[in-house]
Amino acid sequence: METRENKEARLAALKADLLCVEGTTTEVYSRIVGYYRSVKNWNAGKRAEFGKRREYAFPSVGGANAEPAEPSAQAVAADERRDSDVAREPSSYTLFTRAACPNCPPVRDFLRSSGLPGVVVDVDTEDGLELARRYEVMSTPTAILMGPGGEQLGRAYARSQLEKMVKPRLELEVATA
Repeated sequence: METRENKEARLAALKADLLCVEGTTTEVYSRIVGYYRSVKNWNAGKRAEFGKRREYAFPSVGGANAEPAEPSAQAVAADERRDSDVAREPSSYTLFTRAACPNCPPVRDFLRSSGLPGVVVDVDTEDGLELARRYEVMSTPTAILMGPGGEQLGRAYARSQLEKMVKPRLELEVATA
């Protein structure tokens, strides 16, 4: 049987060992200029840019394999408010598209069939690009759903997202018809 002093001595030795724990070097890969590469092999400017990057989570974006970063409580609350606002009363949309965008036609077709009035903006034109900058649109397709006062209620980047956001409006119209 082990005495109390032996147990305390063994515990003290284990605690001392914990102070000296050394791990192995971790190799970090990130996407740069179209492909993944080890960050340690980047030039100084790219490494500095990597250090300033922030992760964003878009809970309503992604497919089956998407694993977004954990959103903050404020982001979740804002998304819930935005989602409930969109479910209540989207009255129009602005859709940003490009000619070479493979995902734009399904989104455009869905919005046209939704019954919502809207504007389709081609970001390949100078005016369209300027409008995209003003709305801080970073990819196509981007659909901005607006309320009756013109306020932005939410954004969607795929048809599947729009189906969730606009579906309550379609059901409401069917129910009142």
